[in-house]
Amino acid sequence: MKSVQKQAPKLVVGILLLGAGAFFLNRAEKSQLFQQQEIATSIGKVTSTTKPIVREIRQIPQRVKKLIELLPHQEVNEEEASLFDILYLLLASVIFVPLFQKIPGGSPVLGYLAAGVLIGPYGLSIIRNVHGTKAIAEFGVVFLLFNIGLELSVERLSSMKKYVFGLGSAQVLATTAAVGVIAHRFAVLPGPAAIVVGSGLALSSTAVVLQVLQERGESTSRHGRATFSVLLFQDLAVVVLLILIPLISPNSSKGGVGFQAIAEAMGMAAVKAVAAITAIIAGGRLLLRPIYKQIAENQNAEIFSANTLLVIFGTSLLTARAGLSMALGAFLAGLLLAETEFSLQVESDIAPYRGLLLGLFFMTVGMSIDPKLLLSNFPMISMILGLLIIGKTLLVTFVGRVFGVSTIAAIRVGLLLAPGGEFAFVAFGEAVNQGLLSPQLSSLLFLVVGISMALTPWLAAGGQFLASKFEQHDVRSLLPVESETDDLHDHIIILGFGRVGQIVAQLLSERLIPFVALDVRSDRVAVGRALDLPVYFGDAGSREVLHKVGAERACAAAITLDTPGANYRAVWALNKYFPNVKTFVRAHDVDHGVNLEKAGATAVVPETLEPSLQLAAAVLAQAKLPMSEIQESINEFRNRHLSELTEVCNYVIIQWSAKLIDDICNRKPLTNEEIRNEPWQTKFPNGSNPRVAGVESVDGLN
Repeated sequence: MKSVQKQAPKLVVGILLLGAGAFFLNRAEKSQLFQQQEIATSIGKVTSTTKPIVREIRQIPQRVKKLIELLPHQEVNEEEASLFDILYLLLASVIFVPLFQKIPGGSPVLGYLAAGVLIGPYGLSIIRNVHGTKAIAEFGVVFLLFNIGLELSVERLSSMKKYVFGLGSAQVLATTAAVGVIAHRFAVLPGPAAIVVGSGLALSSTAVVLQVLQERGESTSRHGRATFSVLLFQDLAVVVLLILIPLISPNSSKGGVGFQAIAEAMGMAAVKAVAAITAIIAGGRLLLRPIYKQIAENQNAEIFSANTLLVIFGTSLLTARAGLSMALGAFLAGLLLAETEFSLQVESDIAPYRGLLLGLFFMTVGMSIDPKLLLSNFPMISMILGLLIIGKTLLVTFVGRVFGVSTIAAIRVGLLLAPGGEFAFVAFGEAVNQGLLSPQLSSLLFLVVGISMALTPWLAAGGQFLASKFEQHDVRSLLPVESETDDLHDHIIILGFGRVGQIVAQLLSERLIPFVALDVRSDRVAVGRALDLPVYFGDAGSREVLHKVGAERACAAAITLDTPGANYRAVWALNKYFPNVKTFVRAHDVDHGVNLEKAGATAVVPETLEPSLQLAAAVLAQAKLPMSEIQESINEFRNRHLSELTEVCNYVIIQWSAKLIDDICNRKPLTNEEIRNEPWQTKFPNGSNPRVAGVESVDGLN
């Protein structure tokens, strides 16, 4: 019975797709833009062995049509048509998204794509205003990039410049050259057309890839950071491509490809782009915080949300007018807002818009897929699709290795970037308008790109499978590689990946705070790597190992090693070779804590003392003792047992634990405002801030 239940979703999907496919066979083409004159569109030409099956299937839509004709029909006005469009979109997503999530390796993205195929112009054709739907759906990508910006910071982005401009440019240029040469030599395309095809297929889907990374919790992983960096460069490369297409087209008023014309256009575009980006950054730094502060003081949630939408749409429009993508402007706005104290509320406000619009965007991508064209040209499309996936994966893997990415991580980046992207639709459409590509070829490329985007979740799952098979059994792959951590700045180092270290890592990962962990037990490291966490095998007391995980650029270290000696060596090494790192260490007892403090620890928390005090506070509260008396007793006990520690160490522990005790006794959760206030954000007497004491991480670390 259980096996039947597991197979039921697959059976339902198969039946739905079979019925939809049958219906597609008898539908006329809905758009003159995509009529194929040179490519076979008759399913009977695919193979003669399928003709009897096809004849049986083609009877199904005829019967369905007869049933539909029996139903009463009524003309609808424009307002009702829009309402019906919304109804169909929501109904399709509600049905398909949960269904595809049941499939092994499935993703909500696949559900949205399938829904778009079914209700789009090449399916049931029940969406009347496809163009308007696609225009609105573009804002899904805008909100996604804005949210990504909120989770980053300017400093963290600048630390990724090696991957953005190095790995990103190498990937785009290498893929463009390889695909362009193949298209020119084997498909006999003219040079300009081959350049457009190569450039368009070199791009990947920012929306699909980032959504898949977020669903899988891999946004802050090694391959996740590298993938995002390349996608960011691709968004910039699109601008160059769209400028280049009119200049190299046969219809160009410049008389073909001219270096001077291209240089003039590129120079003007660069000036406009720099001006727009400078205006956004300067205006954001000067105006965002005061404006949000004034609105927050009025305590009007609706105006707060409206101001966020104003910022998103305003920056998107500014970059669009400068010739850049709208998503890039929203990303910059998110980066600037991430530096303010309002980022959490802003992220909460946009979450509903982002989810709905992004789902709508994926559905519009599905609407571009023509199943009839797929069936008519299945061998050719399969060959192009296979070459695209395999070729881009190999190219990106090679380029990734050149830039110091580990082999497994480079393969995973390659698999994620192998599919095409949404900007290819824009580029190929513009190429058709300029006479560079025929409508028939562009339709074929549209289909290849759309199908490849649908394969992204399964390609990501394949990368995870490879990592689980090879990384865990190769100790060399568990060793830290300096090139994999050189983009980290102001990160946290976790020394010891046992139970305590794993909890710390989980909290940091949930807030997208960069960290790297070390342990000398390969089984623990393998567990972390299986979860795609940056965990490495290495001695925490070794200067060389600490250097490879970027200790000189780290802001703090959480030390939770198994033995007192190992903790002491780690504290001593960090204090001697990397004095900029604040060290927070778990002590086995008070005596051990004293030794650690003498070795240079910033703060020490005895593992037995604090749990005992919290337990005692809870018991005393249950005994109805006054809150003030409980705090006085607990603090007196703590001070007596920690009198040998320094004032700094005492200050951190007393303030941190007092807040925990107060929370336990009052039996109520803390609000965000309470968490941001003292004593959780503990300040040291000398004015420094360890940035880890308490739960300061609620606002994120750079």
